[in-house]
Amino acid sequence: MADSTEAVQKLKNACDRAYDAWPTSCSDAVWNIIRELVSAGAQQIPANDSVDYFDKNWESVSLDDGFDLANKGVVVVGGAKATVHGHLIAIYPGTKILNGGYQYFYKKANKYLFLKGTTLYPRALSTSQSREWPGAMSKGDKTVWDPWGRDDAFEKVSFWAPPASF
Repeated sequence: MADSTEAVQKLKNACDRAYDAWPTSCSDAVWNIIRELVSAGAQQIPANDSVDYFDKNWESVSLDDGFDLANKGVVVVGGAKATVHGHLIAIYPGTKILNGGYQYFYKKANKYLFLKGTTLYPRALSTSQSREWPGAMSKGDKTVWDPWGRDDAFEKVSFWAPPASF
């Protein structure tokens, strides 16, 4: 088994490549990481179906355990279903950072607001077909909370790691 430093660098590199290759597809980005580091033959599955797949085939982990595993170089996926398209992310190795810290457009008030950070979270690899929410795009510079942007939405996010990682 590769040492932890090498495994973490491989995970970071895979996340960076997935972000660059799949900027408009969260599921393609996450499955690209899985193909590179977990199972070369894995097929891309849309986000909502991926959540079902991970529930049945991977181990459920807490956010804290996922953070620890990612910092050992293990692929940890987070996701939640939604009515039309769900969303998938990967935990990006590194220190925890404050959520928020970016500007967004608030349609109801027709103005830009600043989302102030409140809590430390693990970093995320996240891409999205919708560029409306700035928290959905992260190459380790935003947190696992940011793609959802609200505590009530983030509560619905689950995290998984491959069973062989324990």
